[in-house]
Amino acid sequence: MTDFRSYEFTRKQNVRFLGMVVITAVILSLLFYRNVLFAVVVIPFVSKLRSFAIENCRKRRCQDYLIQFKDFLFIAATSIGAGRSMKDAIAEAIPRLQSIHEENEVLVPELKLAHERMEYGNEDDVAVLADLAVLSGQEDVIDFVTIYATCKVTGASLIRGMNRAAMVIIDKMTIEREIAERIRRKEQEGFIILMAPILVIVFLNLTSPDYIAPLYETFRGRLIMTATIASNIGIYEWIQRIVKVKI
Repeated sequence: MTDFRSYEFTRKQNVRFLGMVVITAVILSLLFYRNVLFAVVVIPFVSKLRSFAIENCRKRRCQDYLIQFKDFLFIAATSIGAGRSMKDAIAEAIPRLQSIHEENEVLVPELKLAHERMEYGNEDDVAVLADLAVLSGQEDVIDFVTIYATCKVTGASLIRGMNRAAMVIIDKMTIEREIAERIRRKEQEGFIILMAPILVIVFLNLTSPDYIAPLYETFRGRLIMTATIASNIGIYEWIQRIVKVKI
C-alpha cells in the first residue's frame, strides 16, 4: 500500500520542476542583474522550493483521497446494508469509484490491494483497514476504522456509523472549502504585493533604462537588487504563515 504521509516526485515531475526553476532563474537574473550568470543566486533556494512543491502535491493528493473515501463510504454503506461483508463491499465499490474518478484514481489502487489481502491472504478486514488508515495519514479515515472495529465488537449499527462518518467528512470538507476561498483571496492580495517590485523594475526598464542603469552597473545597485529578491522571498513566506490554517 502507498504511504500517503509522504510524497516523492516522479522522474517526469523532477525534470519539469528543474526546468521551471532554470527558466525562472534565468528570467530573474536578466531582470534584476542583466546577466544570465546571476541565475546561480537561485541555487541556495532550490531545496526549499522543491520541498514547497512536494508539500503542495502531497496536500492535493490527500484532498483527492478524502473526497474519494467519502464516496466509498456511501457506496460501502449501501452494500453492507444489503447484507454483504466489507470485503464484498470493497469489491463492489471499486468499479463505481473508477467510473466516478476515472481521471484521478487515488483510492482505487489501495482498495484493490486491501481486497486482495482479504480475498487471497485471508487477512482480517479490521487489520487491513487499520493499515489503510495509518498509511492514509487522514484523521477521518482513522476515525472511521475505529468506528468500524467498535461496531463489529459491540454489535452496533455499522450502516449508521459509516453514514455518520461520511457526513462528518462532508461537513469538514465544506468548512475547508470556505476557508480555502478566503485564503485564496488573501493569497491573491499577497501575490500583488509580491509582484509590485518586479512590475516597477520592468516598467522602468522599458520607459527609463538610463534612470535604473546604476542598479545594474554598480556594486551597491546589485546589493539593492539582491535585497529586493530576498525581501520578496521573505514576504511570500510571511504570507504563507499567515494564511496557514489547519482544521
